[in-house]
Amino acid sequence: MTSVIRFEDYLAIETAGGATWHPDSKRIAFTSNATGLFQIYSCDVERGKTLPRTQLTDEEDRCTDPRYLSDGTLIFTRDRGGDENFQIGLIEEDGTQHWLTSELGAKHRISRATKEYLYFSANLADRARLDVYRWKIPLRENEPKRIYEPKKGIIVIAGASSDESKVLMIQYLGNMDQRLLLLDVNSGNEINLTAPISGNESIRWDVVRWLDSEHILVNTDYKADFKRLAIISTSGDFNPLNDLSAKVQFEIEKHSHSEDSIWTYFVENQEGYSTIHRAKFSKDGFTEFETLPFPLRGVISAGDARSWNAGLRLSDDEHLLAVTVSSGVQSTNIWIVNIKDMSNWKPNEASTAGLDPSSFVESTLHRFDSFDNLSVPYFRYIPQGDKPEGGWPALLMIHGGPEGQIRPDFNPVIQFYLSSGFAVITPNIRGSAGYGRTYLDLDNVEKRLDSITDIKHLALHLKSEDDEINGERLVVYGGSYGGFAVLSAMTEHPELWKAGVDIVGISNFVTFLQNTAAWRRSLREAEYGSLEHDMETLVKISPIHKIDNIAAPLFIIQGDNDERVPLSESIQMHDKLQAKGLPVKMLRFADEGHGLAKLENRIIAYSEVVTWLKEIV
Repeated sequence: MTSVIRFEDYLAIETAGGATWHPDSKRIAFTSNATGLFQIYSCDVERGKTLPRTQLTDEEDRCTDPRYLSDGTLIFTRDRGGDENFQIGLIEEDGTQHWLTSELGAKHRISRATKEYLYFSANLADRARLDVYRWKIPLRENEPKRIYEPKKGIIVIAGASSDESKVLMIQYLGNMDQRLLLLDVNSGNEINLTAPISGNESIRWDVVRWLDSEHILVNTDYKADFKRLAIISTSGDFNPLNDLSAKVQFEIEKHSHSEDSIWTYFVENQEGYSTIHRAKFSKDGFTEFETLPFPLRGVISAGDARSWNAGLRLSDDEHLLAVTVSSGVQSTNIWIVNIKDMSNWKPNEASTAGLDPSSFVESTLHRFDSFDNLSVPYFRYIPQGDKPEGGWPALLMIHGGPEGQIRPDFNPVIQFYLSSGFAVITPNIRGSAGYGRTYLDLDNVEKRLDSITDIKHLALHLKSEDDEINGERLVVYGGSYGGFAVLSAMTEHPELWKAGVDIVGISNFVTFLQNTAAWRRSLREAEYGSLEHDMETLVKISPIHKIDNIAAPLFIIQGDNDERVPLSESIQMHDKLQAKGLPVKMLRFADEGHGLAKLENRIIAYSEVVTWLKEIV
C-alpha cells in the first residue's frame, strides 16, 4: 500500500466535537470534518442510541463553533481560505440559512449567548481593535449595537446580570495576564473587579458563573501556581476555596453549567488527561463535591473559532452533559452523560474510515531531566511491529502556543507517522500550559532559548536512555511556535538532527511582530518581548540570524492567508537557505491560513513530508 493512499485513510478518520444543546434539550448540533472540512451537523439525542445526523452546512470553507440560541436558531462561523475573518451565519429551525454579517475583511468572534442577547467582538471600526457588540434575539429582527470600545487588550464577554444591565468582561492583556471588568451597559461605566485583589499583577482570570448579584465563581492562579476555583465579590473580596484545592491537585480548565443549575461542572487537567468534577457553590464556598465516572481515560477537547470553543456543555434541563473526548486510540467524538445515573453513550458514531482501531497506538507518559534538572514531561509513541536494527527513527513533535500543551488525545497525523515506521515523541517543554504558572513563565522573553535547550536534552536523553529509538535518526517537527522551535533547534543544536519539518513557523521575531495581525500584536509582545523595549532579545532568539548553523535538510509548509504567522516568515527562511545552497523544500497553499484545514491539502503536504523523510532519514 502506498504512503499517499495510506495517508488518505488516516486523514479520513472523522473528528466531531463542540456539541451545543437545542433549548428543548433533545437535540445537539456539532462540528464534524466527515466531508474533509469542518461543517455543521445536528442529531437527536435519545438514551443509549446512536441516531442519524443531518448535515446543515455545505460550504467551500470551514464552518465552525455552532451555538444554539434561546429561540431555537443556530449560529455558526465561517472564514475563507483560512484567513480567520470569521462571519456569522444563522440556521432556522427549518434548515434555512442566512448570513448575518458580510464584511469579509473583518473578523467576528462570538463570546457568549444569553436568553436575550448574543455578545460578540469585531474589528469593524478599526482592524487593530476588537469592539464589543450586543445583538438582541431574534437576531434577524434586530441590529447589533456596539456597547464597549476597549482601550487596550482583547475583550471577551463572560457573563451578564439577570437583567443584562451589567456584563462581566475578561480583558486579555496577554495570554498569561487578564483583568475582570464589570460594565454598566446603560451608563458605559466600568469597574476593574480584580484591581483591589491583584492590582496590576500578571494573573490569569476566567469567569465560571455568577453565584448571586454580588459574587462570582472564577478560575485563577492568583496566589496559586495552578488555576483554582475561587469566589470574588463585586466589592473586591477574594475567597480562595482552599478546601476544594485539597481535592483537586492539578490545573482546572474547562467548565459548564446551565443558567439555574445547582451543580457546576469543571475539568481537571491531570498531566494532560482530563477528569470531570462537579460541585455545588454558594457565596460562602461549596457544599458538595463529586468526580464523574467516565469510560475513557483521555482528553476533553476544545480549541477556538477554527473548530469549536466548548468541549463540555450541560443541557438546559440539567439532565445531560455533552462531552467532546478522545484518547490515543479513540478518535475525537461526542459522548452524552446522563446525570441521573451517570450512564453514557455516543449519539453520533464518528467514522474511522475503515481502519482497524487495534492498529492505533496509545502513548505513554514519561519525564526527563533538562540542563537545570527541571523535570520535563513527554508522551512517547512506538510503532507496532518489529523494531528495526538500531531502533526506530523518531519525530520530536513540538506544540504551538507557546503556552499550548500537547495532550494524549487522538491525532490522525501521529498515527500515520507511526504506521509509516516513525516513533513520535511529544514533549511539553518549559513554557507549556497545564503544569502551573511557574512552569509557564520559565521561557519568557530572555529565557526563550531555555525551552530550546529542553529539546536538546530530550534528544540526548533518547539517544542514551531509550533502546527502542535510534538517536542518530531524529527529526525535529512542529507548527506555529513549534515551527520556531524547529528552526531554533536546528540553528542552536544542529548536530542532533537528520531533518526538520517547519509548519507555519516564526523565523524572525522582529518581522513576525511587525507583520502579524494588528489586533493580536500586543498579546504576542507580552510573551516574546516588545519591539520598543526588547529588540536586542528579539534579534538574539530569531533563527534567521543563525542560518549558517543549519546542517540538516528542512521542509517548510505555509498557508498564504496566515494572519498569525505571515507568509513572509517562511519565504525569508526558504530564500536565505536556498541562496546559501542549503537543502530546503517549501510547499505553499493559496487557500490556507495558519495550518492546513482542507483534506486535499493535508494529503498533498503530509504525504510529501513522509516521502521526503524516508529519503533522508
